[in-house]
Amino acid sequence: MSSYKFLLKLFRLSWNSLRANIFRSFLTTLGIMIGTTTIIMVVALGEGAKKDIEAQYSNMSVTTILINAPSTAGEPSKLSVDDIPLVKTISTVADAVPMLTGKVNISNSDNVTNFSVVGTYFDFAKVANLDLVSGQFFTQDDEDNHNKVAILGATVAEELFGTRDPKVIGESVVLGKREFEIIGIAAYKGGAFGPITIDESVFTPYSSAYRYVLGKTGKFSFNVNATNVDVLDQTMDSLTSILRESHNLGPENADDFRLKDMGTTVASAQSSSQTMALLLGSVGFIVLLVGGIGIMNIMYVTVSERTKEIGIRKAIGAKDVHILTQFLFEAFILTLVGFVVGAVTSIAIYYLLLSMGLKIIFVWWSVLLSFAITFATGMFFGYSPAKKAASLDPIDALRYE
Repeated sequence: MSSYKFLLKLFRLSWNSLRANIFRSFLTTLGIMIGTTTIIMVVALGEGAKKDIEAQYSNMSVTTILINAPSTAGEPSKLSVDDIPLVKTISTVADAVPMLTGKVNISNSDNVTNFSVVGTYFDFAKVANLDLVSGQFFTQDDEDNHNKVAILGATVAEELFGTRDPKVIGESVVLGKREFEIIGIAAYKGGAFGPITIDESVFTPYSSAYRYVLGKTGKFSFNVNATNVDVLDQTMDSLTSILRESHNLGPENADDFRLKDMGTTVASAQSSSQTMALLLGSVGFIVLLVGGIGIMNIMYVTVSERTKEIGIRKAIGAKDVHILTQFLFEAFILTLVGFVVGAVTSIAIYYLLLSMGLKIIFVWWSVLLSFAITFATGMFFGYSPAKKAASLDPIDALRYE
């Protein structure tokens, strides 16, 4: 008999032995199933979190510093658009644009929705890497003359006109109670810029947003881009110094503004995501170890139950390597079945979570990773009882009751 046919025969013997106690075999593989599912899902969730973080901060440069105006000790912040010229005098500042934001009703003749209005300067498009699918961004002249012009974000355009690229340049949209002319439609971005989501915003000249729509109810902040990442700390120190001086804050006064380095924020978010993925992955690995221990325990029981069978087989010529191989096959089958069921379960859970709107990305190599860990676990814990079975003395085995 060829070695291939002999191995196939041993595999069938192993399969039939496991089928004889199918419920016990199922319980043995349960830990492997859960561990496999956990590892595949952890990778998918981690990848989804990573892409979500990238999308959230895709419009922010690592040199961006967000400055907002929280209230301090009950007193309103003095942060205002008047600080922009002072900020621009800092040698390490490349750009500085204000944002006056607030949610208002936005409507046309057919639909009414509620999104953010953002009053800003004409160079916001460059700072936020904002592209238009049609029309143009407003100009300095629009700012100086308080012109009622607006650029619609992709989601706003879709809500009002049913498409992200409506042919509505020159038409009107009502922001709050004032009518603005649509002069541009922004391309879909899928991310945030500081406190706003670009796709869910309408952009107007700062002076127009303040005068006609938001007034003093708008939330003020501005974004500063440093000339390069190496001068971020220097730029933040300079910003703190010049803003404190501008706001007449003495040594005893706390800052009435808050600086946020977006590069550090992104790195922190990514680090938190990786840490969570590592913790969940560790849980999956521990579950696999428990499953492996279960395989080892059950196989020890099986060896005890089949001691006489092993003695008979050895008496009629079976070698130690044959017994070892058969029991390793049993460990392999238990591991393989657990892996396959776990992988199928993870795919089912993936599509379920996807249908629920959870941001999750299936990664093909997670299946290979899970198989490698599962196989190594099964073989490691299956070897000891298999070795015990192979080393049994045939005479003692035949006498075993």
